[in-house]
Amino acid sequence: MLLQNLVGGIMDNAVLEAIRKRRSIIRFETTPIEEERIKAILEAGRWAPSWLNKQPWRFILITDQDVKEQVSNLVPTIYNLGVKEAPVCIAVCADPEEDPYHFIEDGAAATQNMALAAQSLGLGSSWIGAFSLEAGKNTAEERIKGILKVPKRWRLISVMAIGVPKYYEEKERKPVSEIVRRDSFQTPM
Repeated sequence: MLLQNLVGGIMDNAVLEAIRKRRSIIRFETTPIEEERIKAILEAGRWAPSWLNKQPWRFILITDQDVKEQVSNLVPTIYNLGVKEAPVCIAVCADPEEDPYHFIEDGAAATQNMALAAQSLGLGSSWIGAFSLEAGKNTAEERIKGILKVPKRWRLISVMAIGVPKYYEEKERKPVSEIVRRDSFQTPM
């Protein structure tokens, strides 16, 4: 109860509001995004946490329509529409040699930071997981890496479409009491 009252009283916090409002957007308007907003989103990715501050990521800004269409053809979900329509996509790559223990988490943290920054700037995004546990030649990850000319040792963690949403849906979340435990998995909060 205390946690619910505390959270309810501070939801006007800008960070918490961006977290609560962020949705995975499938369809985007073709409205261009100002360079200032794109740079702010990339800056949010740059400030993501990483193991020992290794910052093992590179971000590929994709604005060329032909490249976006090639990538969208390899996205195996409905989110491929967003990759085609969004004015901007960002591919997040990570170097396992730079951070062999946490490169996936580091890339995921950078992706999440950029998704939240986009939301806070009045834009929508969709986070499309591209990482494949079996880094084989015929995976979507490897084929997208080929399109984007990503070096072999690097891994593609995600592709994120960013733009003005065509629509926005309110969603409900499970209550805190259903997902939080105290001191052991068996003890409800």
